[in-house]
Amino acid sequence: MTRRTLLIRRAALAVAIGVAAAVLGHLLMTPVTGDVLLLLTARQADRIAATSVDLHSAQGWMRLGSIPSRAVPKAPETAEAFLTRVPVGSYDGVRLAGESIAVALGVQKDILNPLLVGLDGGRPLPDSAYGGTQAVSLGLNELSGQLKAMLPFRLVDQFGRPFTNSDIAGHDVLLAAFHTSCRETCPLVAGLFLELRQRLPPSVLLVEVTTDPLEDTPSLLRDYAGRFGAAWTFATADAQTLAAFWKPFDVVLSTSDVHRSTLALIDRHGYIRTYFLGAPDVGGTLPAPLDSQLSAAGRQLLSSHGNGWGDSQILDALQAVGGLASPSSSGGGPAPALTLETLNGKRVSLVDFRGRPVLINFWATYCAPCRREMPLIERTAALHPRLVVLLIDERDSHQSASTFVADLQITSTVLFDGDGQVGDAYGISGLPTTFFIHPDGGIEGRYIGETNAGILGPHISAIGA
Repeated sequence: MTRRTLLIRRAALAVAIGVAAAVLGHLLMTPVTGDVLLLLTARQADRIAATSVDLHSAQGWMRLGSIPSRAVPKAPETAEAFLTRVPVGSYDGVRLAGESIAVALGVQKDILNPLLVGLDGGRPLPDSAYGGTQAVSLGLNELSGQLKAMLPFRLVDQFGRPFTNSDIAGHDVLLAAFHTSCRETCPLVAGLFLELRQRLPPSVLLVEVTTDPLEDTPSLLRDYAGRFGAAWTFATADAQTLAAFWKPFDVVLSTSDVHRSTLALIDRHGYIRTYFLGAPDVGGTLPAPLDSQLSAAGRQLLSSHGNGWGDSQILDALQAVGGLASPSSSGGGPAPALTLETLNGKRVSLVDFRGRPVLINFWATYCAPCRREMPLIERTAALHPRLVVLLIDERDSHQSASTFVADLQITSTVLFDGDGQVGDAYGISGLPTTFFIHPDGGIEGRYIGETNAGILGPHISAIGA
């Protein structure tokens, strides 16, 4: 073989390798895509002007396509705007006709991923974007008026804060009627909620609203929740407001055990999806603080497994509306800034600990589970020297907090949030609640309710402690 032939062969091989590398690089750099079908509908026959459509993800906005001026039919009929391909992944917003609205759309490969937008007056309706086949079906039912929506309401929670429609928007909600002096069905409902709080993602809200406005003041609700560690929302209001709130559920105000025991599932768009009536099956046992509240009739319901529905039926209903899709601990985003004083008057800010992992525990002296879990948190802090532990006392008296700390011989940093403003910033709906903060200040996750070693361990590892 001549030298010239050898050089030619080597050059050809180099070219072939270069072409193959270029093709392979192109394939590797080309994102995997899925089909997105944009559907339009309206509560009444409508029309939309020509507009571009954008889709939002963690990487920002991207152009999805364009719509010419066209008619939009009344739900449940739809108009197909266009079919396009986008990178596989999660999207959280859609923008058209000058409006941006939130949506949960997971685009998958090799399947059709529908995206429905509801219109009114040629513009997107708030909270009326639906991603995925199941959500689109739900949206068409909602927009066609086949589901009953929650009426506007303004209640007060156990911390004295307003509790309104905006607090439940974007969440699936389990809503129960109760009052603190009920000794028959209400302790069973509370027992069910204790079980569910351990199993449900924080995106599902648990709410108990009283039917006894005269007795159930915010402070009484707070004490009631603290006795058995209810880490969810309790709410009250004046008699007229509560009567209007409960009217769509056919629940009347009552102070006796003979009242309509109702648990309703409300979806993240504010529509009432289903009801459970009577007493739940909680497996024949209750925690001691709830068991002691039962009357003879309540004890009979407990032993006979209530009216035959319980956590399994609740979970099935939530699964049907997509309420179990979120992770058990939701993280993401920066932790709200906080500056509070210790019980000795020293000012402490979260930013002081930037660069170190932080555990923030919201607690109160009247909260029984808070007292039970505090020694565990103290032991955890001792085992992880890099971990900063901030124990924030919510809406207590200074003297009560000082006594609590002395009794339990707490050595971690205790901060006093007497007016609850920091708790409000963190969206605290019940106690205890624990947040896990990365060294860069981002929230890794949170846990609502009493923790244990199995819960704390993975979160503490995740934040690098």
